[in-house]
Parts: sequence; structure tokens; C-alpha cells
Amino acid sequence: MSAECLFTRLIREQKEKFKTVFEANSDIVEKVVTLRRMARQIAKDYFNIINYQNIDDFYKDYEAGKSPLVELEGAGFRERDIIILNDCPSAPLFEEFKENGEFPEYWARIPQEYMDKFKNEAILHPLCVVHQTFRDLLASQIPKGRGVLHSVGVACRSGATGKVVYSDFGLTTTTVKREEIAEVIDGYACAFHLM
Repeated sequence: MSAECLFTRLIREQKEKFKTVFEANSDIVEKVVTLRRMARQIAKDYFNIINYQNIDDFYKDYEAGKSPLVELEGAGFRERDIIILNDCPSAPLFEEFKENGEFPEYWARIPQEYMDKFKNEAILHPLCVVHQTFRDLLASQIPKGRGVLHSVGVACRSGATGKVVYSDFGLTTTTVKREEIAEVIDGYACAFHLM
């Protein structure tokens, strides 16, 4: 990413508030509800910006690199009915969340508890919950028939280790098979489906 995307800047501005939630002595459901509420509160000033008639218009803008989603999280590309994000917009923030050069204990615990409890999104770190909430808020402004679109995380890849986690639910929403996603996500950040 040449310039930091909107997500990175917004999280940096609110970093201490997010740390407080991550460190709180509460269960994963309470944490996720709080994180999503915070994301919606932050997003309300930024995310009433999509004006598409249908998903095809959105895809044209996305592929040209001028969609509000690109502004939010950076560029990506389409592989049939999924979008692969080039870079994790949280990555520039990782050092800021470390303590004495190491990630705090909650950094690994929250994603594990989240994936065990919710099973509908693939995440690798706590900021993924906030990122996916922002993305879904934008996607929900794109019309689809009589309803609207929703963003579903299908896979998330660690830039540091190459580890990929998948959402079984997310995989059921796409025509792209797990093996194909494993190939196409190599070297990139995450895969999601707008449905």
C-alpha cells in the first residue's frame, strides 16, 4: 500500500479505545458486540458514500480502483464471485499494538474464541472483527434485487507466516472452492464474498 487506507487511519485515531475492549475481562460475545458497535459509531461519518444501482456498477468501479471499498481497505481483485484484498489494512498498525515487541496474549486468544463461537467469518487477529464490520457496512449500501449485499469473510492469510484460516460458512456462499482460494490468496491478505 502506498498511502494508508481509511481503515488504518481510523483505527490509529481510536487505538486506545480498541485496546481497552481487547484487554477487557469479558467474554467473546460481549467483546464482539462492543467492537461492532464502536465500528458502526466510527463509520457513520464516513460510510454513507456508495451510490450504485447494482453490483455490476460496483464491480466496474472496484476493478478500476475507485470504489469506496478501495478507499476503505486498499486495492484488491476479483476471482469469479470473491474479492481478494491485496494487503491487510491492519498490518501497518501491528507494531502499535505490541507490548515490549510482542503481541499481547489477547492477540491470539480473541481470534480463536471468535472462530470457535461464531464460525461465520475467518479472522487472524482482533482488528479483523472491526475491519469486517466496516466492510459489511459499506457493502450493505449496494442494492441486490429487493435487498442489499452483505460481505462474508471466506479466508484470511497472515502476511508474516502465510497461515490461512477459512470460514466454513463463507466457503458455502461462493462458487470458488477452498483449493482454488488457497492458490489465489497466496501472497495476498484475505478473501471475501459479497452476497
